[in-house]
Amino acid sequence: MDPPLYREEPLVTAAQRAQLLLLKAVILIVRALPRRIAVRAGRAFGLLASLCVPLHREIARVQMRHVLGPDYHEGVLRESFMHQGGLFADMIRVAYMDDSELKSTVVVEGREHLDKALASGRSVMIVSCHMNWEVLGHVPRVFGIKVCVMADYIKNSAIQAMADEMRSRCRIDVLPPKGGMVNRLTDELKAGSIVGMIVDQRGKRDNGLYCDVLGLPAPTSPAPALIALRGDALILPIAGIRQGDRYIFRWDPPIDSRDFGTDYRLVKSLSDCWKSEAVKNLSCALQSWVSSVVREHPGQWFWLHCRWLRRSDMKKIVRKGLDFGEFVRSQAHGYLQEKNVI
Repeated sequence: MDPPLYREEPLVTAAQRAQLLLLKAVILIVRALPRRIAVRAGRAFGLLASLCVPLHREIARVQMRHVLGPDYHEGVLRESFMHQGGLFADMIRVAYMDDSELKSTVVVEGREHLDKALASGRSVMIVSCHMNWEVLGHVPRVFGIKVCVMADYIKNSAIQAMADEMRSRCRIDVLPPKGGMVNRLTDELKAGSIVGMIVDQRGKRDNGLYCDVLGLPAPTSPAPALIALRGDALILPIAGIRQGDRYIFRWDPPIDSRDFGTDYRLVKSLSDCWKSEAVKNLSCALQSWVSSVVREHPGQWFWLHCRWLRRSDMKKIVRKGLDFGEFVRSQAHGYLQEKNVI
């Protein structure tokens, strides 16, 4: 018997209660429809949403046009919105599949990289990016391994309830955001747990850590690299790629944290990571992998995420018609100067 759709959560407002009821209804409808029809409906909703949120559409367009260059066309922008709508529907459908149906939906590539890492006796960190990540979260079910992640609480309790339900079906061990992410996940690695992380996150500009992402300097969270280094981890990148009605789970060759030096041992906090060549170089290696995956399948990355700038800055660029690339490079140059990095 399926567990209840949601864990009961205290709802603060009537609006949140209404959102929870709406989400329950959407899940029931998506589950009742044949999968292909549900995904097509999701894609149609994504296209409609792109027309109803012109600011968000322009934010995505500005980023895509600049970093994809000649590979950009309006079809890629349209596909990115449609893909996210279809992904939402598939996230629900995949969560309620039994294990055998799920495995028949997934094509595995590069399995040997996972097997070698698990047999090495080393700590293992699995990394990915914002590309089909909600479906990719079913790695524990597909490969029969335990993976722990840390996730922030969502302020909207209705959305939090849905996230809890979906994550429980992935069989991921979700750690609460308490006790400090770096220390907690480092301890998990040292204890032999497999840690999973999404690495294409925009870090705080004050950290002074910038990596090249699709040709532009992007403020990057140093946490994944620092955790991997302190945990002596083999880092296994995995890409989730939609292909027709199936998903490819592709393991790429591992990145060995030992190859990046030991000066990370002098780092006391995330704000000091810019002083460590090991953290900087490993962070840049991870972003290089992300960039390569995005270039392969640009329509499947989550372009609504403001990767290079804060959303407030992106709104300013869109509304005033500013040069995105110049703004990004100028900002990075200014913060790196403050840190005396350049």
